[in-house]
This record gives sequence, C-alpha cells and structure tokens, in this order.
Amino acid sequence: MHIKENSFWHESTENTPTFEEVITENENKIMNLLYGMTGDYHLAQDLTQETFIKAFKSWHSFKGRAAVSTWLYRIAVNVALDYQRKRAVRYERVSEEMESLTVSFNNYEQDPDNACQKNALRDILFASIAKLPPQQKEVFILREINGCSTKEVAAILDCSEALVKWRLHKARSALKKLLQQEQFYKNAGKFKLNGLGIE
Repeated sequence: MHIKENSFWHESTENTPTFEEVITENENKIMNLLYGMTGDYHLAQDLTQETFIKAFKSWHSFKGRAAVSTWLYRIAVNVALDYQRKRAVRYERVSEEMESLTVSFNNYEQDPDNACQKNALRDILFASIAKLPPQQKEVFILREINGCSTKEVAAILDCSEALVKWRLHKARSALKKLLQQEQFYKNAGKFKLNGLGIE
C-alpha cells in the first residue's frame, strides 16, 4: 500500500489535520503505550506501524467526535490485545487506588555512562510494566507515561472514571512491588524519583 499516493495524506481542512501530522504528533505516545503493553521494543515498533496502517485505512470514517489521539489510542489498545489473544495470553481484572508514581530522569546531567544507566532503567521500568495485567497496564501507561487525564483514559478504554482510578491504584501498587524485586530504586542511584513513597 502506497500511503502517500492518497490525497488526504497531505491535504487538510481547517479542523482536520493531515494524516502525516497525525503520525508526527502521536507516534511516540503510541509507541510508549505499546512498548509498555508488550515489554518488547521491536514488537512495539511493529504494532505501532500496524496501528497507523489500521488508522490510515479508517481515516476517511473518522468523524471527529473524539480527539484524534483518543481514537488512535483505542486502535493501538485493540491492536495489542489482538496480538496477545493470538498468543493465548490471559487477562485478569484488578482493583484498588494510590498516589501517583512518576519517574523523572530529566534533571540529571547527561554523559555517556549516565545515558546508558538511564536506558537500562527505562528498560527495567517498561519490562516491569509489561508484567502487569492488561487492564492495569493500559491505564498506567495512558495516565502516567503519556499524561492523559482520567477522563481521557475513561473515553479511550470505554469505562467509568471510577474504574480508571481503581485500576490505576492497583497498577501502581503492583508495579512498586515489581520494581522493588528488580532493585530498581537501588540501581536508580542519583536519578530523581518522585511520588514513590520510597527514598
């Protein structure tokens, strides 16, 4: 399929972005979501591509009733779930609530050694996220990694805001235990950790 041969790749109206703009603005967020859901960087790249192919094929039917990012997140979540179903992955439902978990590496001086450490910690974090049950995973990545509001997450996943908060707490609690098992906090060294309740 030669996407760029289609006219709406580059053409836009006042209220509708081009598909090229949609990719540019959302590619990293979709990649983060799928990396967190699968724990496999290269697989996440493939699923990101599949997400945008599916989105492109449906672009003409996008009505603008939701934000483009919300529409894309729904497609990406479905792509990941379809992939995991094919691998006969079972999903659990969970519930609870807690304070926010944010890992910030932004205030640390970047030299080659520190960059390597940052990448290693990122891989540990995403590998741990990938171990969460799917519904916790989805909520955590959308809310904490991609910065969506509770209302946006509820719209993307088609559930109530109360259920989003419930799953988010469970995800934070489970992830905290997983990271402790991986000695994440010890290995993080001087990197700044916010909202964890552990120093």
